[in-house]
Amino acid sequence: MKILFAGEGGQGVQVIAEILAKAAFYDKKHSSYIPNFGVEQRGGVSLAFVIIQDKDPVGYPKFDKADILAVLSNRSLTRVEDYIGSKTTVIYGPSVTLRNPKNTRKVLKLKEESLPAKVWNMLVLGKIIKTKNIVSNESVRKAVEERFGKYFKKDLSLKELDFRALDL
Repeated sequence: MKILFAGEGGQGVQVIAEILAKAAFYDKKHSSYIPNFGVEQRGGVSLAFVIIQDKDPVGYPKFDKADILAVLSNRSLTRVEDYIGSKTTVIYGPSVTLRNPKNTRKVLKLKEESLPAKVWNMLVLGKIIKTKNIVSNESVRKAVEERFGKYFKKDLSLKELDFRALDL
């Protein structure tokens, strides 16, 4: 499974890609995660390539066409349109305008949820997991706990918010 996350710095694209790759590892699958972003810390286009395979090790961490493309911003969409193929599932939110969805296998437009912007990335990750059943829910939660454990210890409501977004 080839997944490409596209967004802007600060939207958590790299975080959810890392979590997904780690969850695949916990499920005893082969995975790779390659970040791709500019020198800007916030506001620049941020891409993350994830490959998950059941049996064979990942030979090369990039690809030409994505099986899943998750787009979190319009500006990032222009950078990833070439990765959309006839079998690509595109997942995007209400603030993104998809120009030519007919070229894809499936288009999933996420509806606006009453969640803070800081957990929108978790909502996207949850949709990918539920739609494609790539990794187990338990492994994703374990990877989230590992990534954000120190923050969860300081504020338990962050954990509840992240897990609520994953479950939606």
